[in-house]
Amino acid sequence: MDQIKQLQESARVLHALLTHYAKFDEDAEMALGFMTGLFADIERGEVVPPVHDNYRWYFANTAGPLFKYDDLGEAHAQYSHALEGWAA
Repeated sequence: MDQIKQLQESARVLHALLTHYAKFDEDAEMALGFMTGLFADIERGEVVPPVHDNYRWYFANTAGPLFKYDDLGEAHAQYSHALEGWAA
């Protein structure tokens, strides 16, 4: 799978989980709001890795508000991996 397709797929998964958590978690709703434009750009193929992950703190930092959701953290890790273009 090429980098853009991998990024699109991981962004879809992260977007879906954020949408789920945003229904009852204000922090997830806020992160979703911040990232919606980026998700749209990724879906259109306008984002080409490597790109810095500006929203990592929300998911990966133990003090981050969304760190408590294991599935969201795993989805974000896959997304960040694809976004930042880490070697597979």
